[in-house]
Amino acid sequence: MNAPSLAAQRHPVCALPVIARRRLLWIALGWVVVAVLEATAYTVLARAFVHHDGPIWVLACAATAIATTVLVQRAGFFSGARLAGDLYAALGAALARAKLSWFTDAQRTRITLLAGQGIPGFMSVPAHQLQAFLHTPLLPLLLLPGVALLAGTSMAVLAIALLALSLGIQFLAQHALSRADARRHATAQASAQATLELVNHLELLRTAAGPQRATGRIEQRWYEQEHTLAATNRAAALATLISSLASVLPLAGMAAGATLLGVDSPSHLLALLLLTARAAAPLDELAQAGLRVNDVLASLRNYRQTISAPALLEPAPHTAEQPANHHITVQQLSHAPVLHNVNADISPGSRVLISGPSGSGKSTLLELMMRFDDPQQGRITLGGVALHQMRYSDLIEHLAYVPQQPVVFTGTLLDNIRLGCPQATKVQAEVAARHAALGQVIDRSPQGLHQSVGHQGAALSGGERQRVALARALLKNAPILLLDEATCALDETTEREVAGYIRTLSATVIVVTHRDAAIWQPTHHINLRGACP
Repeated sequence: MNAPSLAAQRHPVCALPVIARRRLLWIALGWVVVAVLEATAYTVLARAFVHHDGPIWVLACAATAIATTVLVQRAGFFSGARLAGDLYAALGAALARAKLSWFTDAQRTRITLLAGQGIPGFMSVPAHQLQAFLHTPLLPLLLLPGVALLAGTSMAVLAIALLALSLGIQFLAQHALSRADARRHATAQASAQATLELVNHLELLRTAAGPQRATGRIEQRWYEQEHTLAATNRAAALATLISSLASVLPLAGMAAGATLLGVDSPSHLLALLLLTARAAAPLDELAQAGLRVNDVLASLRNYRQTISAPALLEPAPHTAEQPANHHITVQQLSHAPVLHNVNADISPGSRVLISGPSGSGKSTLLELMMRFDDPQQGRITLGGVALHQMRYSDLIEHLAYVPQQPVVFTGTLLDNIRLGCPQATKVQAEVAARHAALGQVIDRSPQGLHQSVGHQGAALSGGERQRVALARALLKNAPILLLDEATCALDETTEREVAGYIRTLSATVIVVTHRDAAIWQPTHHINLRGACP
């Protein structure tokens, strides 16, 4: 594990890139300076009330505090945008190095939430969160010396007690509101899931339960959401009332204390209430910040776990080896729980069939050949070089892969096919597409290859999406072609047509299929039937 990962384990903040931490440090220092300048400005103003000083120093201090606040806040906004860019860059680098076997459904969900919500949420940290965590608590503390200077230590102690009591009440009120809002959010999420379930499975629900009963589940969720929302509104009203009373408490307490302790000068009382009012003003925001800090830390922990994903180690450029040819060997390969002591010798240009029952490790073997992960035991070599001794960018140049569930991106046919070879011409892409039996798809639209495939290929059938993936692999023209149930959605005639063309290629073809394997005319056979002990 690398050094940044070790640092990230010590504290979530250490997971941030160094440049991002430096930016946050400078903005944090800026908010501390703003708190000092603002407290100074209010203290000078209060002193002017008492001693009838001229306005020069008051205006100078106020102007300095306001200008500094604007500059720090503006810098915070810019730093937030740069922070998001830094985090996205670090996330992309981590994902590019991560083992593909690490990308489970749970990890994919975490990445989606992090990229869609977590990192954009960090953009508010410099301008808002740091202000709440630094400026907001520092300002009341820095104003207390002014209270002591103008009205004595007793009034300063009273101010501390009143501010602490007000903050405690504010925190409890916000905590109650937060719990109610969490219940509302959970109910809203359940309602959204029920709505999505209804939309996605409307045909099944109608035919199985009938038009009336089909909406039964979603109506129950809506009813629960209505009651939860009402409870949230009641909690919000109560929290607002309590928060309002708590915000008035320091002022009322200081006025009463000043009367009891003999502060009878109107100018002294005005100055004292001015400082108290400014010290009490951010307490509501401070209470909310105390509740939000857990969300920020949770997002940082999520980010830390993601960028610490296990990575495929690569040799340095000067030590990386290049294969002498495209000869593949699999030696004593074991990878729990499915592969045990697998051996194979695949000459260039061979057509290899990998067979075995479901769960015997056929797809896992293909993934190890592409170095989605490293085997637990044994090794795979290409041209006499172990895969881990090659740079991944070099390895992938020798391979073209078609999975059982092809990925089609929103865009045009040409865009999707060119993923296999971005510099290919339109003519080359069309040749590959027609060899993959996409001729009818191209000819059915006057736009040809420029026709849209819909959102993530929604305009294509399952077989057409597979043929797009096949065309992409054919266009790459790699010396090794790996097909994992790549034609399972094709009709028999189309499958034979595609297999017939692939047999004419000089590439090594490695096939996993549960259909008629004879159409591939394999020259080698890897049977994983006995792989599991």
